[in-house]
Order: sequence, then C-alpha cells, then structure tokens
Amino acid sequence: MKNALMNENKLATYGVNVLGCKVNQYDAQQIEQLLEDYGLVRAEVPDEADVIVVHTCGVTAAAAQKSRQTIRKMQRHHPLAQVIVTGCAANEELTQVDRPPVFRVPAGADWLQRLAAQLDSLAMPNRGAGRGIETDTFTISRFEGHTRAFMKVQDGCDIGCSYCIIPRLRKAPRDKAIEDAVREATALTEAGYREIIVTGVSVGLYGRETGSSLAELLRHLVAIPEIGRIRLSSLHPGELTDELLEVWGSSPHIMPHLHLSLQSGSNAILAAMRRGYTAEEYADAVSRARAALDTPAFTTDVIVGFPGETDACFEESYAFCKAIGFSQLHVFTYSPRPRTLAATMANQVNGAIATKRSERLRALGERMSLDYHRRFIGKQVEVLIEGVRDGKATGYTRHYIPATFETTTALRRQIAVIKASEATLSGISGMNSL
Repeated sequence: MKNALMNENKLATYGVNVLGCKVNQYDAQQIEQLLEDYGLVRAEVPDEADVIVVHTCGVTAAAAQKSRQTIRKMQRHHPLAQVIVTGCAANEELTQVDRPPVFRVPAGADWLQRLAAQLDSLAMPNRGAGRGIETDTFTISRFEGHTRAFMKVQDGCDIGCSYCIIPRLRKAPRDKAIEDAVREATALTEAGYREIIVTGVSVGLYGRETGSSLAELLRHLVAIPEIGRIRLSSLHPGELTDELLEVWGSSPHIMPHLHLSLQSGSNAILAAMRRGYTAEEYADAVSRARAALDTPAFTTDVIVGFPGETDACFEESYAFCKAIGFSQLHVFTYSPRPRTLAATMANQVNGAIATKRSERLRALGERMSLDYHRRFIGKQVEVLIEGVRDGKATGYTRHYIPATFETTTALRRQIAVIKASEATLSGISGMNSL
C-alpha cells in the first residue's frame, strides 16, 4: 500500500545531512550525484526535501549519538519525508530510533550499489538510474559549496588501533583505480577547482593490495593538464616512504603540508594504542620530510588520557610534541568507544586529570602555531581564496595557514600572492603584492 501511494506521487527533491570526516563529505557528494541521476533536484531548504539522507558518523560514541539525534530530528520535523540512513553509523545497533527510517545502508565495499538498489523501491522519476554502478568507480565532477574538492581514492582500514572502531564499520582496505582517479581529478580541475585533497580512511595504504602505491598515483595526478594544488589528507608515519617523499618534493603541485597522525609521544602509550611505530620512528619520518620538502607544515592529532597514561607518559608526550614543533595540534580527550579493545583496558584515566592535561597540551599547540605562522612574516605567500566579503579575502596558503588580506579585485578560487606582515594564532595577514 505504501509503495503504491509513492508510485502515484513521484518524489521530486532531496536533501543530504552529512556528519563527520572528509571521507563522509566526499560520500555525500556521491549520494547527491546519484539522487540527481534518479531525477531528483536539491531542495532549496534541504531539510524540507521529499527524500532526506542522513549520512552518519560512528567514529566516537558522541558522533553516533549526534547521528541518532539528527535522524530523529529529520523524522520529527518532516514526517512525510523519506528518511534514509547511510554511513558508518547506519547500523540499527549504533543509531536505533523509535521509528525505523525508510531503509539503512551501512558503510562497506558496495554501499553505493546497495543504496541504488534500495532507491529503486521508491517512486523515483528515473527509476533504475543506478543499476550497474560500482562504488569505487562512481566518480564526481563537482564538490558543491566548496572551493577545494575532496577526492576519495581509498576506503577501509585494517591497521587495528585499539581505540578505533572504523575497521569494523568501513571494512577491509580498497582503492579507486588510478585511471578512475585521474578521470575524476581531471573533471574537477575542468570544473574550476584549484585544489584537490586526496583523501581516504587510511590513504597511505593506497596500492598495497595491487602492487601500486600512493606515490604512483601522485605521479599520474601531477601530470594532469592545468592541475592546481594537490593536498594529502592524514598519513600514518609508516606510510611516509622515500618514494612518496621523492614524488612529493619534485612537484610544485603537491602542497608542503603533512597531517601526520601521532596520537601520543609516549612509546608505552603508542604500544597500548597498537599504532605500529615508536616516537623515534615518528621523529625520523618528520626529519626525512623536512629534508625533502620546503618548510613543511606538520599538523597532527593527539589523544590525551588514554588508559594507562601516567603523569610520566603525558610528560613524555608533551615534550615530544614540543620538540617536533607542529604547526597545528588537534588535542582529543580520550573517551571509551564501545566495541573497542581500549574500552576494556584497565587503568582508565580520571576525567578531571585528562581534562587538565588536554588544556595544557592545547596551550602548547597554540604557541607552536603562532611560532610557525611567524616564520612567514616578510615573505611572499600564495593564497587560494575561499571567500571575499566587505573587501577582505580569506583563504589558505600552500602550508595550510589561514590567510586574510584586503582586496577590491580578488575572486573566489583565484590564487593571490600576498606579503605576510602579521602573524596571529589564527593565521597570517598581509597585502596583495601583485
């Protein structure tokens, strides 16, 4: 009866609510493109669409809770909409709600095919439009609402960090073929995107199963005519090979910015986290990158208050971060993630102690950011403009430093050259030098 009613009243508009990381942001673009292939158009007010997709995040318990709240909000405020749940927390176990959504499509190697198969059960204008698609070859040609475009080339992870649930949710590693990545990057470049962020759940694993490598992929990408900036998302220090650094350092298209995940500067905690490297090996990766690249920016994540972190362990981590000199430090206070090994570990750290440690490390991170930004005072830097308002342009430098400058002519997506004259915690500012 329900399907019969939907057949009489074809659906017309869609909205996508996306939560979480760069990979999810990319997935959301695939969802939008697929829905448009089915004949739907984006609703002017996304939450008032006929079809609402909630693309969930499950990396933390808080993220899963936020996903669950978003589903409930969409159902409560828009009872006539077809609410669909996709993504890492699409399983009912993670986002159980009182009223079941139209259907759920959890993450996995064939999630987009499964979504298309389910869409065929709805009253779509172009039913069957998604038949025959494959998740890893379904490329996008736009990244709506963004100056920089994310391009997912890898999904899944099997590193097995003790605090992480993502391998359970995203499953085994898999890659986008080089020819598909080149085709997608070419389309995005032709659409006017001046920076493409090569991303994945664990992008450094690219090519492991096929005898290829991230370095080989980059060689093909930098050869695309008119390609602009290429930026890499998070890397594991063990993935920073000499081959990768050689390609990186030899191309002006690849930005000298590395998000190199640390998580702790204490070897005891790194071992408990099952990160697969020591602080010394991490420092060696940084040293090799500094030798290969132009004043590279290192950004990182650090978890504070992991089970077993003593005062001595924290001091080790603090001193290590200070010695490296990160340009940006993302500090996370540990919270147990159900269904992970770390959640069952003994010696959980008192919350008040973990909070104080986090505050201290964040203060260090702010000082390091300011010190790094000051290195560019008096220098000419290129800024990819993300917006212009009231005569002031904002964007990011090659080293991923937020930058602002006054202008009367600059346009979004242009690259301007400015001379940095002031550095603050939040970035640099200067005058357009051209």
